[in-house]
Amino acid sequence: MSFKFNASGLMKGLAEREIKTKAAVGLYADSVAKKMEAHAKTNYKWTPRSGQAHQTLNGIWKWHGSVARVELSHGASYGVYLEFCNEKRYAIVKPTIDLISPQAIRGLANILK
Repeated sequence: MSFKFNASGLMKGLAEREIKTKAAVGLYADSVAKKMEAHAKTNYKWTPRSGQAHQTLNGIWKWHGSVARVELSHGASYGVYLEFCNEKRYAIVKPTIDLISPQAIRGLANILK
């Protein structure tokens, strides 16, 4: 007993699914980056002097090969001091990532179901 199987339709379907999944992951990564940026800009712990530090907090995402990477960073030159000096009292980047990333992972799991 034997049978014939034409895999061209399957391969085309898989390729289309990959494109749609990549687009969905990109949209989700963008929303996570914006959520992180918004949280950081509203929950910083320092007293603003010029406003530059919180105004230039930046959440972005980009593709690194097949991996979507979400980043949150300071745009002010002295942001590193806010993050790492004074016993990290004024840190906002790492606490924001620690808060939002578990939510992001759960949301990503829902997309990939």
